[in-house]
Amino acid sequence: MNNIDADSFAQKLKDYNEAFDFYMDYGKLPDKLPYGDLLGGFIGQTIQDNPQLESQDSLWTELLKEELMKFIEAMLQLFHPIEEYHRKEQAFIAVFASGSIAQKRKMWGQAVKIIESQYKSEELNLKGYKDQLNESESEEQVETILNTMGKEWKQACDEKEVERKKKLIEDNQLRWERHIKEHGLSDYKERRKIERFFYSYPELKDLLRIIGREQPKREDKMDDTLKRYLPLQPSPPKPAAEAEEVANGNDLQHLLPSETAILSERQTEGLFYYKYATRQLQLFANRPKNESQIKTEQTQKKKPRIEKGPIIVAVDTSGSMSGRPMKIAYAVLLQLLRLARKQKRKVFLMSFSVRAKFLDLSLPRNWIQLNSFLEDRFSGGTDGEEMLTLSIKMLQSKAFGMADVLIISDFYFPLPKDCTWKKMQKEHNKGTCFYGLKIGCTDRLYDTILDKTWNIK
Repeated sequence: MNNIDADSFAQKLKDYNEAFDFYMDYGKLPDKLPYGDLLGGFIGQTIQDNPQLESQDSLWTELLKEELMKFIEAMLQLFHPIEEYHRKEQAFIAVFASGSIAQKRKMWGQAVKIIESQYKSEELNLKGYKDQLNESESEEQVETILNTMGKEWKQACDEKEVERKKKLIEDNQLRWERHIKEHGLSDYKERRKIERFFYSYPELKDLLRIIGREQPKREDKMDDTLKRYLPLQPSPPKPAAEAEEVANGNDLQHLLPSETAILSERQTEGLFYYKYATRQLQLFANRPKNESQIKTEQTQKKKPRIEKGPIIVAVDTSGSMSGRPMKIAYAVLLQLLRLARKQKRKVFLMSFSVRAKFLDLSLPRNWIQLNSFLEDRFSGGTDGEEMLTLSIKMLQSKAFGMADVLIISDFYFPLPKDCTWKKMQKEHNKGTCFYGLKIGCTDRLYDTILDKTWNIK
């Protein structure tokens, strides 16, 4: 596919990926999908055929969605040549229909060849049109007949495209359903096994909590000058004996002395404002003389960090990570990706050893490549510098700015170069956090480089 087709393909996968979630939430397809969309209908029908999804473990839904997206990607690839042929045929029909009578006569032989090879008589009655042309008595009648045939041909062409796509879905649907029945339960058990392995490590649960940003919001303090317009301060109210009654409200002209005392103490000032906001201040019926006050002060304004954001994950696939370390890394990665999908967060995945490679999981079509990506491992030493350089490059992009960065490794590679370290600090100051999961490593060098590390021996 060329770049334009690749972009269109990626967007379609993204739309179907979102359509699945939308249907699970609202019981219908989103309006952005065209009416009668075949693959959208297949998504809806699949969910309807599995009503247990709403009551079962959410992992079943995730696994079904993964398999469904693989099926849809395969169908889109099979649809591509059908759509290409349809576009070319429609372009030919458009030229034929808009051309002069001389142009139509010139194209007639090619038109007949296309129709005879592609359409049955019940789909487009070419013989009937030939008979009408033979019986026509003027150029005007010939043109009318050919124009009518052009319109019918255009409609038949659209219907033929839909028919071919439907047949492709039907031909592959049974094979896909058989695969789900044969492997669905085993896939579920394998994922559950990985999940139990993951949660057997308290450190990994804490890692997921931090990366998932389920911890209290990180807030960066920023000096600022604020003007506080305090409520009207009443002059001392008249004695209670002169009041007709005591009531609740927030009319500051009728405050009881006890409420004024609450406001005058810094420790209870917040209570006063709460009672004011909820109209629970105790009030006199009389109206004391009003005084107001404006206070200007230098204070610190808290700037909250974005709650959710992209994630960059770098997994060490060097020879020293083989065996149990890679099993741990794989379990962490699967749980992290599951979290990212649930939170709809973009993920940029890297594997690194002697060199680094990457997979941008912000594109739904790349999720289908995940297993083959993880299975393609390197051997030999570890080049952490290339991995950090690529991480910084992604942090400087629009899509992954202020992402969390997690490095999963035994950290048997040198500290970053000074220039790389300075760039890491710069990104950190923007809001990025650098985390590390150290597997089988007792070296603490990277503890001073990263915001937080988890150690599994």
